[in-house]
Amino acid sequence: MQNFKERIERHQCEYKTKILGIEEMGLWRGKGYPHILPKRMWNLNLWEGIREEAECYFEGNEIAWHDQRHNLLSSQIMCVNIFFPLRQHLDVLKIWLSHYFNDLEKVPNLDFEYIGPKNYFNEPGGRGRNMTSSDLSVTWQDKEGKKNMLLLEFKFTEPDFGQCSKQGNPDPSRCLSLGKDVYSYKTKCYRTEVGRPYWDMILSDDGPLQQEPLTKESYCPFRYDFYQLMRNQLLAHRIQSDSPPLFNRVGFGVIYHADNEALVAMARPFGGERNPLKAWANLLKNQKTFHAFTVQEFLNAIGPNLHSELVNWRAYLKQRYDL
Repeated sequence: MQNFKERIERHQCEYKTKILGIEEMGLWRGKGYPHILPKRMWNLNLWEGIREEAECYFEGNEIAWHDQRHNLLSSQIMCVNIFFPLRQHLDVLKIWLSHYFNDLEKVPNLDFEYIGPKNYFNEPGGRGRNMTSSDLSVTWQDKEGKKNMLLLEFKFTEPDFGQCSKQGNPDPSRCLSLGKDVYSYKTKCYRTEVGRPYWDMILSDDGPLQQEPLTKESYCPFRYDFYQLMRNQLLAHRIQSDSPPLFNRVGFGVIYHADNEALVAMARPFGGERNPLKAWANLLKNQKTFHAFTVQEFLNAIGPNLHSELVNWRAYLKQRYDL
């Protein structure tokens, strides 16, 4: 039996040849793959109903497309294909999120690769490039008229939530001993040495994470499965605690393909838990600031209430992603 990624990859290869009519292999790092488009044809990865508008939107807002935008398995492209059309139908998002936020009144905005109003982490890049960026941000207003935000990390076929890169680290072995000695991060964490204040924020009294569970494992808890989760959770926390405040509440969540079992089964347990979403929630001081959704749950929630203008979009998602 094929595993999830093999099944999805096969489906995308069939879409490429039978629907797009492309036989040519696409290249990644000099090697050809059947599920990758030729780079010159990358925008065929986008639904034709948003293709031109999405390109203009990303360019106008200086948002970078990921290096693998020509890969039919791209999470960024899938996120755009699903959510970009809803910028004109924000009431659809209200239907979905009302299941989780009882005081939600309306959804006034939806954005991509959101980094917040400031460079909180001294990172050198920009939106979608070398900087902590939420794949999707949803601004919502509650019944008291207060503005809130939900940041979302989108996952398709990836098997994990990212690892802290060892690139440039002169002594990566330090990562394997930091856990029990997290308070020595200034001399043991390479990210701290190059100016990233992640640990300063994590260990601050008003930080979003409990400190004691971080010391239970010998290795750095962000070396393996929690790196993206940590950065996005910190981003949500910093935006909410900013002064003057722009939002009343800012939460962080993950939206992922329900069949991606590898994503929710860590190779090594943390705190006795192998599901990274559950393990992450256990690390937080306030679990209500974190949410987990599946793409299927989202589509099921909005299914009975689709506008006629979205019928073609919904048919595309079925054809393209078998959703």
